[in-house]
Amino acid sequence: MRVEDLPPVFREVAEAIGLPAAPALVERWPGVTIWIPKRNEENHPLAEQLGMEAAQRLSALYDGDYLRVPRCTRAARKARDAEIRQCHKEGKTARELALRFRLTERQVWNILASRRTEAERRQIGLL
Repeated sequence: MRVEDLPPVFREVAEAIGLPAAPALVERWPGVTIWIPKRNEENHPLAEQLGMEAAQRLSALYDGDYLRVPRCTRAARKARDAEIRQCHKEGKTARELALRFRLTERQVWNILASRRTEAERRQIGLL
């Protein structure tokens, strides 16, 4: 997952706490509002999920305020699709990828085909 793929409202958070802490935040609290304490203790859920350093940076940014955590479905899907393409290049079959990512084989083939379509469109644009 790349910072530029995240929703604009969440990019500042991702830049402050870094990757992979931002996706970990979304994984634990997708689509909900959470309270960010002014100070974190090691046993606080934020510190446990993100690590103490990232939790402290988030506290410095929000200073006892609330944060609405987006679901980031588009960014997660984009990262998943990129991983599927990379694994396919490395020799994994559509069946293996479907099982690993809990998709159908048809979905895997559609993901692989969509990448070729984008590349073809860019190539045609050069003519």
